Amino acid sequence: MMSDTSSKLVATALADHRRFKHVAAELERRVPDADAASTLVQAYRVGEAPPWLAAYLLGCIGHEVGYATAREVLLTAPGLLAESYAGPALAKILGERALPDLCALLRDAPKQVSREGAACGLGRLGSPRAEEALLEAVTTGRIRWHIAAGVLARIPIAPRRLGELLRSGETVQLRLASEIVWVALHDANSGRSTWVHDIAAELGPMIRDVLVNPALSMAPRKRAQLEAWVSHGQ
Repeated sequence: MMSDTSSKLVATALADHRRFKHVAAELERRVPDADAASTLVQAYRVGEAPPWLAAYLLGCIGHEVGYATAREVLLTAPGLLAESYAGPALAKILGERALPDLCALLRDAPKQVSREGAACGLGRLGSPRAEEALLEAVTTGRIRWHIAAGVLARIPIAPRRLGELLRSGETVQLRLASEIVWVALHDANSGRSTWVHDIAAELGPMIRDVLVNPALSMAPRKRAQLEAWVSHGQ
């Protein structure tokens, strides 16, 4: 596979979708390839590449030729995770240059799943402006709070900003903040980023207050994990 051209790798994935992860991993190791992106765009146009596969691989190829098509997939929102692949694809293709477009899509895309796909793209960029846009989108109801929490936990959100959410007293923001911490705990337990343990002593007491807030319902398992985190941070 390593000796194949990038276009041939795309053809391999189109012929057997089960091989897309292996193809994607190899494409990401290579420089962006205009021919491969064009091949994939054409396959998408004639129905040979399902939207999810086109969006995913266009991001892995990383060439600007594929940007418009990945954006189209995001706005079309055809399902099967296509939107969640398309948003990150835009970020992978243009990097920070995709930030204004992703912020606009997060704000203005007609479909919620498209806006949430854009949120995933902003999460990949991880800049302070991306964080700000995500917080604005969730507080205005453009994206669901648990989607925003997953993205913000993995940027990761600045502890100062998380503290502001916990001190706000607003139900939506308290729910968002506690979900961010819970996602971060899950990531830490899975061997991913452990940043959440560094803020336990500082923000743990605020989470404790959230846990006794009668306005916030919470799954028992989630509550138990947050209580354990608070206790550990004392």
